[in-house]
Amino acid sequence: MTQRDDGHNYRDSKNRAMEYERKQKYKAIIDMVIRWLDSNIDDTDEKFHLVAQDSADLKEKIELALDPSTTKREIEDGDL
Repeated sequence: MTQRDDGHNYRDSKNRAMEYERKQKYKAIIDMVIRWLDSNIDDTDEKFHLVAQDSADLKEKIELALDPSTTKREIEDGDL
């Protein structure tokens, strides 16, 4: 194998590792947002009722977007 081949394999491996880390980061961000929304939804203070409703609506849209049957196009078009 030539030196160029070794470098190419290294870059491919590095790119795959970076993509894996990015996907793990996205999952962690989604989990964090859902926890935050849950805390807003559970707020029983009357003055935060609209925030709680908006949080519930956003959480529902995120869950619909994460559903495997939802397409990227539906998400981009806002058809949730």
